Amino acid sequence: MTNKKNSLAVRFPKHPVTRNLLKNLKFPLAAPSANISSRVSAVTSADVKADFGKKIKYILEGGKSSIGVESTIIDLRKKPKILRLGGLDTKTIERVLKKKISLYINPSKVSAPGQFKVHYSPGIPIRLNVKKIKKEEAYLLIRKQRINKSNYYFLSKNGNLKEAAKNLYSTLRKIKKNKYKSIAVSKIPNKGLGKTINDRLLRASKF
Repeated sequence: MTNKKNSLAVRFPKHPVTRNLLKNLKFPLAAPSANISSRVSAVTSADVKADFGKKIKYILEGGKSSIGVESTIIDLRKKPKILRLGGLDTKTIERVLKKKISLYINPSKVSAPGQFKVHYSPGIPIRLNVKKIKKEEAYLLIRKQRINKSNYYFLSKNGNLKEAAKNLYSTLRKIKKNKYKSIAVSKIPNKGLGKTINDRLLRASKF
């Protein structure tokens, strides 16, 4: 997809349903993500239906997203650089390219999806790196705690970043659905997929 620019963005889907669809089409498929710009991305068909309602006629069911966050966007026009952190870890990309790759996720001029300062918001305020929460505030934690209160939401059982990334958007949607007015987030390790999670939460916090 060009988005009226002098570059072409190409997606390489892994899901067998999408690959089967592309295999049976006799033309290239140009399609945006199934989410409303600046808001939390959909990870299930129910999310898509809730966001778009009758604006769309059909949904191709592929089950819940296995990764949970958007794809990594890599600029290969000159020196390789990451324009958007995603579900593919930077170290894996560097291993394949056999070279270091730089980050270009907060440019002065936006050139790719996910680079806007305000994005991925559930529609309520988010506070980051919080140790003490406010009254009647939802608390989002990376791992399950012994203290299990109704306003505590855990992204994983033991701090697994892949599991946390997979559960991020569905948990934000659940908190919003449960009518909390704000979200406090505990510190998330800034490594591997933790960098992607932190990137999403930072942009969402600028709501």
